[in-house]
Amino acid sequence: MIRKSIVSIACLGLLVSAGCSGMRQANGQFTVHAESFRIFGFAIPADDQEVAAKLTAEKFPGAVQVTSYSTPADWTSFWGVLGNILSFHSTTISGKTGS
Repeated sequence: MIRKSIVSIACLGLLVSAGCSGMRQANGQFTVHAESFRIFGFAIPADDQEVAAKLTAEKFPGAVQVTSYSTPADWTSFWGVLGNILSFHSTTISGKTGS
């Protein structure tokens, strides 16, 4: 009984912490990040790449994107398949603000 409780609390903690996104801005530069948890191809709570792109468009409409990184989420590569089965995914977008 105690093991089930510990595992349940750990899983709930992972799912809650996986759904974070945020941004940072300083000296005309910005960085936006989003994370999600993938299990059998389903992104929980949402697709990290879409969330990061939406946050960039909302917060920095005139921004120039310089770099972006996203964890592979495809079904055509070894790392993509492995990541889609059970993994944390993240997307980071960085650039220069329009102002």
